[in-house]
Amino acid sequence: MSTIETSLLTTQVYDVIRSKIIGRKYLPGEKLDIQKIADELGVSRSPVKDAINQLVHDGLIEIIPRKGTYVTQLNFTDFIEILDSRLMIETWAAQRVTSSMTDDQVDKWGEIVHEMDSLLEVTPFPFELYSKLDMRFHKMLVEWAGNKKVLEIYSSLNIHVSLSRIVHSTSLESTIKRHQDHRTLFVAMQNRDLPTILGTLTLHITNLKDEAKLRWDEVML
Repeated sequence: MSTIETSLLTTQVYDVIRSKIIGRKYLPGEKLDIQKIADELGVSRSPVKDAINQLVHDGLIEIIPRKGTYVTQLNFTDFIEILDSRLMIETWAAQRVTSSMTDDQVDKWGEIVHEMDSLLEVTPFPFELYSKLDMRFHKMLVEWAGNKKVLEIYSSLNIHVSLSRIVHSTSLESTIKRHQDHRTLFVAMQNRDLPTILGTLTLHITNLKDEAKLRWDEVML
């Protein structure tokens, strides 16, 4: 098998396992059997191991020496601190870039919002696609700030996978409500309106915290 084929197979296995974790088919704290997963997917152990390693990096899986491979159990306090860190970095980035944003950059932000808009019309709602666009939207703001170290810290928070486990099974209505913040941020950036951007980012994170508090025991235990 070629390197490209092996890479594609690993990606496919990664997507399947990740989807099962996000969708709670593999529960937090559950021990995973690599051979069983390989048999179920009709592949060798190698792509499963590679996919597991990627998921460890994402923070969705943890390997405990001499015990095995487990779905990560998130700590509520850690999750809230991740959201606080995210807010701190995104507001810092907004303060750095809002006045110097080019029209092309703003248009790219708008393109992502429009793509997300279109997904809200699809049945069944393609959560994974929407989640990736959501991540790209927020990460782009941090990228524009031009500080590689801050971007590394932001990326290491694994914000998207943590949030995915909270919001995956929420109603479309809830997603639409959160998505309105993206539209507001885009329009505010068009107008270079920093106070509205900062206020909206703060509200966005506050709403995510509130949702986490309501749903934590249901989703994480």
